Amino acid sequence: MLLLNTGVARHAAAQVCTNAPLPAAGIGPVDPANGFPKYYDDNAAVAVVPCLVPGPAAGVAGVCGVLAPIPTPASPIAFPANFPPEFPYWSATATMTMPTGAKAVLVHALLGSFPVVGGATPVPAAGTQLVFSRLRMRIPGLQPFGTYTITHAYGVETFVADNLGVINHTIDAGNLAPGFFGPVSPGSRVGDTYLKWDATLPAPPAGFIGDGATPHTVTGSPCGTNFFRVEGPLLPIGGVQTNLFVVVGKTIDLCGDGILQPGEDCDDGNKLAGDCCSPTCKFEPLGSPCTAPTICTNNACNGAGTCGSVSLNDGIACTDANVCTVGDTCAAGSCVGTPKNCVDGNPCTTDLCTPPSVGCENLNNALLCDDGNAATTGDSCSGGVCMGFTRDAKLALAAGENPSLAGFPAVGDARTDGTSVRVSLTNMDPARYPAGCAGATIKVGGISGAASVTPFAAQAAPLVRATAVNFKVPGTVAAGSAVDFRISCTVGGVVHSTRWSGTVATAVIPCTPTTCAAQGKNCGTISNGCGGTLTCGVCTAPDTCGGGGVANVCGVGAPAPVPTTALLTLTATGRAGVSVLSSPAGLSVPVATTGSASFPVGTSITLSATAGRSVIWSGVCTSGGVKTPSCTFTLNAASSETANVQ
Repeated sequence: MLLLNTGVARHAAAQVCTNAPLPAAGIGPVDPANGFPKYYDDNAAVAVVPCLVPGPAAGVAGVCGVLAPIPTPASPIAFPANFPPEFPYWSATATMTMPTGAKAVLVHALLGSFPVVGGATPVPAAGTQLVFSRLRMRIPGLQPFGTYTITHAYGVETFVADNLGVINHTIDAGNLAPGFFGPVSPGSRVGDTYLKWDATLPAPPAGFIGDGATPHTVTGSPCGTNFFRVEGPLLPIGGVQTNLFVVVGKTIDLCGDGILQPGEDCDDGNKLAGDCCSPTCKFEPLGSPCTAPTICTNNACNGAGTCGSVSLNDGIACTDANVCTVGDTCAAGSCVGTPKNCVDGNPCTTDLCTPPSVGCENLNNALLCDDGNAATTGDSCSGGVCMGFTRDAKLALAAGENPSLAGFPAVGDARTDGTSVRVSLTNMDPARYPAGCAGATIKVGGISGAASVTPFAAQAAPLVRATAVNFKVPGTVAAGSAVDFRISCTVGGVVHSTRWSGTVATAVIPCTPTTCAAQGKNCGTISNGCGGTLTCGVCTAPDTCGGGGVANVCGVGAPAPVPTTALLTLTATGRAGVSVLSSPAGLSVPVATTGSASFPVGTSITLSATAGRSVIWSGVCTSGGVKTPSCTFTLNAASSETANVQ
């Protein structure tokens, strides 16, 4: 704490009208250029910065008054080598002539400086910056030992003059701790608002509250005493006084900094109109229009800084900034759209929309599908296209790293359907094998080429994003052809590579035999639907096989006559416009109908669909849920069949 009383006059009493010393409101951050706070803000929202504008000549007042000398006056002020030992943030100085002709001086100030060591001039140095307030009165020409009352902007003082008739009194109050710039101590006699020029012309220079040289009437006293008055012996009744002050103060506009300061109604971090906080940080009047968050509302200010809705624009077109919605319309004050349809009708893509800006995505998948080719099996998707095979190879990791996405093993496949060759590797980790990587090389028998990595849906719901390679070219390859698949991608300077291989083999079209139970038979021998026979068991006396008159069913009675022919009943379902035929001829059943024909017992019958369509067979001949182009069986007894045409 620095608290000085200088002079020999006795200070009898003091009355102050404020308990808050300067600064009263806010202290700015430390300026790295000089180590002092960037500003001090008073209780009237007047913020002053270090006043470091030199006068027009050494010892001549400028807008900052007469600055203390610097080592090199002709050079710009720079900390610490060419910096004044003391400077004002703010000062208000009144000078008046006493009846004796002597000059009385009153100084109010907020000053930046450095410690005084041994009475020497302060030396600017980093880490020693300090700020203090000053109240100074120097009044000569008074009655020795007379008691005087001094009224100033921040209170009333009572002094007894010294033996020479002089009052010489200074109070400097501040904190000497380096880097501490908090409010000056309660010992300060200056506060809590700055004196500044009043509205009387001339006006101060722009950005200042005085011109640093010209005496001028002022405002800002928290006591309402914007003057300097001395009362006491040898002075006229009412004393002598002046209301003219030389004021120093360079200001900074804190409105718009986002911090609510005294004197501000609001501070929203900008100086724009139309947001209910005006460019002068005052509330915009009640009912003032303010910017609507969307065109769906008509908004107005509430007079207390808030913009609120006063009416709605329901039913008008709007934009919700989401590419995954369409038909955006205002409803209940909000912009609402309906989900965008991204379905492309392709079962080999997973369709989704990613808001707000990506939009529709149709990611390739590896789902089972139907390629419409009766001569192929194992139909699956790759590269957004369905393809079955007549020959294929399941690829295995041969070298390099496993490219699998966590939880989804990579799957390698090579196939031909007789007209095209396709090689794919799915479920790759996009962090190591990102879309766009063009490092894949493929060789299948005599066919070779290159491919790039593309986005891939490892799972649809919830969506799991992966990557894949799909290579497809016209042609075919023979069974026994070797497959070599290699890919290398560089991510973040790291090379990721993997190699997969396999051998092409001819596809085996599966046939799932029927069962005795499926045919309702429990004795004797019947066809298994795949060219073989089934033994359905023997009967327990008195039952005999066919004894109830039904072939291959246990019963009591005369044995069933040995039929020479058997009735085959065929029901066709599925794709319209297709018929199911028998060989030998006898049945031609259009889809959505049922037909029957008799054939000699023991006849080998082949069923197939027109237009080369694949069929899922069930009944006396079954494909076990797998679609096949035909189904062959031996008819030994009356039987039924269902053909689901794909």
